[in-house]
Amino acid sequence: MALFQCEEGLAVAYFREDADPPLRCAFLADTTLDQSAALRTTLESWGASGCWTHLVLAPKNYQLLLVEAPDVEPAEMAEALRWRVKDMVSFDVADAALDYFPLAEDAFHGRTRMLYVAVMDGAQGERLAGAVKEAGLDLRAIEIPEIALLRLHRHAGIEGAGCALLGLHGPVSVINLVADGDLYLTRQMETPASLLGSDAADIESRAGTLILDIQRSLDYYESQLGKPPCIKLLVAPLQEGETPLMGQLRYNLALEVQQLDLGELFACDPPLGAMLQQQCMLAIAGALPEVQP
Repeated sequence: MALFQCEEGLAVAYFREDADPPLRCAFLADTTLDQSAALRTTLESWGASGCWTHLVLAPKNYQLLLVEAPDVEPAEMAEALRWRVKDMVSFDVADAALDYFPLAEDAFHGRTRMLYVAVMDGAQGERLAGAVKEAGLDLRAIEIPEIALLRLHRHAGIEGAGCALLGLHGPVSVINLVADGDLYLTRQMETPASLLGSDAADIESRAGTLILDIQRSLDYYESQLGKPPCIKLLVAPLQEGETPLMGQLRYNLALEVQQLDLGELFACDPPLGAMLQQQCMLAIAGALPEVQP
């Protein structure tokens, strides 16, 4: 099970490999994690009460920092990172929830090794964990969209040369640059809701900042990390046809721009139409089993 809370409601995804179909999804509009009645009803109808659960955080709930890796033993890394980021966050780092993940080994080319550090206010983490437990679920992990999208990328089976996955979601999108299943760069980008609609008016000027951020990420991947140019940009969730934003991405970026249709990857109840993918993409990504690169 995975949950993702956004401003419009609560996305729920349940993956069970021995089920037919293996994936179930629901979007509970105008519902928050603290309001467990609707969630409990959904879980009971699926026979999923009490199952293992991942909670995927919204970007506003955490900070993701790229920092130099301390020269300490692995057992001491988390505590060393806690003090390394203490002046980078707006809350007391002593009580913060913190985790980290490395980049691919060849991302440094003799330079200082870097780590991504995800930090969340400890009180907020306790509140979210309590809400999941109150809903009758067994919380096993709190994770961030960057990692959930990496799992989705691996399930898509994109191998070999570099590929970027753009997880579109207002008000903040995420881009992951991946080669051979390994993450080399991840970045958050502001994405106003007006960019995700079907109104073409002024889309060129409004899309400019997002496209510039994507291009800067592609340039950094190639020039600073020494990787061959990315050959494909996967856009998820599936958009309703050739939206104005998709048109601008294709026109302005010198690589193949392709939509990732989760409905082609996973059988689901109900079927994964474009709207359900847009509502539940991060919950689906959070519910998927791990795939090794």
